[in-house]
Amino acid sequence: MTAVTCFLTGGGRFQPAGGPAGRTVGLGLALWFVFGAWTGLACGQVGGVLRTGQLLTRGGESLAGRLEKLTEEGLTWQGEAARNFPLADVVRWEFEGRRARLSRESPLVILANGDLLAADVVRADEEELALRWDRLTGLREFAIPLEAVRAVVFRQPTEGELLRDLWRRVEQAVPGADELVLQNGDTLRGELKGVSDRELRLEGENAPGTLGRRGVLAVIFNPELQDLPRLEGAGGLITLTDGSRLHVGGLRLIDGELLGCEALCATPFEFPCAAVVSVQFLGQGCQPLSELEPVESEFTPFLAEDWPWRRDRNCLGQPFQLRGNCHATGLGVHSRQRLTYDLPGRAEAFVATVGIDDSARGRGAVEFAVLVDDQPVWSSGVVRGRDEPRPVPRVSLKGARRLTLLVDFGPEANVLDHADWCDAVLIGAPR
Repeated sequence: MTAVTCFLTGGGRFQPAGGPAGRTVGLGLALWFVFGAWTGLACGQVGGVLRTGQLLTRGGESLAGRLEKLTEEGLTWQGEAARNFPLADVVRWEFEGRRARLSRESPLVILANGDLLAADVVRADEEELALRWDRLTGLREFAIPLEAVRAVVFRQPTEGELLRDLWRRVEQAVPGADELVLQNGDTLRGELKGVSDRELRLEGENAPGTLGRRGVLAVIFNPELQDLPRLEGAGGLITLTDGSRLHVGGLRLIDGELLGCEALCATPFEFPCAAVVSVQFLGQGCQPLSELEPVESEFTPFLAEDWPWRRDRNCLGQPFQLRGNCHATGLGVHSRQRLTYDLPGRAEAFVATVGIDDSARGRGAVEFAVLVDDQPVWSSGVVRGRDEPRPVPRVSLKGARRLTLLVDFGPEANVLDHADWCDAVLIGAPR
């Protein structure tokens, strides 16, 4: 009897069960796959549909088409005609019809630079974590050095306040020891020596030694020991369909179906193109605004509550999410917030996407505005929590010295004004 193995688009595979019914199903599936492949060849679209989308160039063009080639030097984009671009001339591409959805049920690994992996810990020792992707099938287990990790969240709290408290603890980690956050909210401090599928080992003066993994919500690592290099030269920020995002170098297209790269912690990856939502290119061509320090920050409370602005997080300190779609970089603020930046000499333009974060649960209402050298150049009008995200049209910065971002009160005072400047990028600015 001939066995039929079916390979799935996510990288998984299965064999139909034995017996006549199984053989019939297997033969039918095999013929379906062969016919589908033949049809794709006839149309010239095998794999191409996985690489179709929109390319934004440094010159301001938005090009529909398909990624044909990608190396560390440049890419080939097939639109109405094939065009070659050095990576310094590309801002980002987004694949067609995909969203990055970070599940509240997924475990998380937060890296020292804020990168986020929706991955589960298989095991850990004093040197590295062995991880597997939680929602991306067909990808092999991988390892990252322990010093590259800020925190591991085994289970995300289901209650909003507990979740906000956990992100605050991660953001404000206390130096001197690793910290375990227990399911009941208590914490234990010591040195993490190992993790298995059943237990954790924590040593220290008041540490318990071994405790069950099921009772632990998260591990926050000693910030004094964290070390992750910055991206040097050309590279990018990849966002995946499971909400993961990470800075990488060595981007390349492999056999038309896989996106190869190397994380900053020297871990190599090969992602199926079907798992990639977008790539934001970094290097000579563009720079996330969140990497810069504002020269002026002015917060005006509606009553008395203070809301600090945040880099690459919403105003609650959690990952950005606009209408169910995660965004990797940007600025999270609350009304009324004004941020002003001195511009690098080569800055040519500014782009972003704005909206009320999903954490506002459909509430909130603000007005976004962009000023260049104190002159207003763009205003969103009132944006409400139920509205779709709005792109900020390309704002020219040629010859300008300052960029100001303003989020003003809307018609509902400041109630749940969780405002996001997502994918806020300076084009043409050197890193």
